[in-house]
Amino acid sequence: MEPSPTAPAGVGTLALITATVFGFATSVTMIGPLLLDLGREFGVSVAAAGLLATAMSLPWAIGAPFAGHLSDRLGRRPLMVLALAGVGALSLASAESPSFTVLLVARFLAGCFGSFGPAAAMASVGDLFPSGKRAMAMGWLNMGFSLAALVGVPLAGAIDGWFGWRSSFRASGLLLLALAVLVQTTFPRPQRRAHGEGVIATYRVVWGVPRLGNFLVANLLERVCFFMTTLYLPAFLMLAYTLNAAEVAPALSLVALGNLGGNVVGGWLGDRFSRPAIFVAAQLLAGGVALALFWFHTGWVASAALGALFGLANASSRPGILAYGADLVPAHRGAVLGLVGITNQGGVVLGSALGGLVVGLGGYHALAVAIAVGGAAAAGLATPLAWRRRG
Repeated sequence: MEPSPTAPAGVGTLALITATVFGFATSVTMIGPLLLDLGREFGVSVAAAGLLATAMSLPWAIGAPFAGHLSDRLGRRPLMVLALAGVGALSLASAESPSFTVLLVARFLAGCFGSFGPAAAMASVGDLFPSGKRAMAMGWLNMGFSLAALVGVPLAGAIDGWFGWRSSFRASGLLLLALAVLVQTTFPRPQRRAHGEGVIATYRVVWGVPRLGNFLVANLLERVCFFMTTLYLPAFLMLAYTLNAAEVAPALSLVALGNLGGNVVGGWLGDRFSRPAIFVAAQLLAGGVALALFWFHTGWVASAALGALFGLANASSRPGILAYGADLVPAHRGAVLGLVGITNQGGVVLGSALGGLVVGLGGYHALAVAIAVGGAAAAGLATPLAWRRRG
């Protein structure tokens, strides 16, 4: 039987976890609205400036499994504090960058520190919340990503417009440092679950879990489909309905709001029904909605509504499947969720790359089919997981 949490977790702890994920997600994605100003400042193209996102995401993905294993041995809180403080300090340093090269190096180092945080935060949910409330808690954790898209990134862009891009980095850095202090002083300290196991021994146990590959690849495909949809939706709407970037913003806000609602719905469902089964149903629905969204030109309002429905359906699959992953190997929870971190970041990279390739070769109809097929494949891989006894 899984041991009970050694410290109570309430609304304040849950809010702090959500805020922590919000801070991490904003620090990665805030580059988007700053690209033009960064390009002008350092005399580089927008494409070259986009490498700043890659420079941070790559070490973040590579370091995730090692950071997850380390959190099993040292505890979640120290790793979360290290990540928040490291990324925060390097964000402040980024604001003073004299050249693009220095900024690129600072972002890479921030990614190295950032890799310690998300897996530890996810694992802390498994430690601090009982199984019957774990999907709900994962929904609130996942909501940090939605809030970053809805609030964090637009706010970074607004600060850039008012005070310049350096102020956006300063604001992000100060937020992360403040969160580091809050986590250090108020976050519960659950018991450590691994004692001295090495990385190889740990992952030998983890990889022995039946159908772990199904779980990880299903999560990867879900992330690929999500990023293919959200990344190429603005361009689709602008081309289909002759809109500019400002006019398409409300539709994107609707998608983010749908995503927020999906996390709440998915958390409620995941604590009451089979978590893999919810993932299967939600991915089939999300794929079908994406097919309709990119295939039919049914009017701006209808397309915006379909985008919101996609966000709702897709997000409802996340809390349960993350809670399912947290239950697989409680003694090595951080290690398992470190692997989830790799698939999350892999979805960002593959979703953007494959989406661009598909649109370039076959247009948005081809993208619609690709997302629908990806959702069906994710559902198919997760179907055998639903046959296992619910954790």
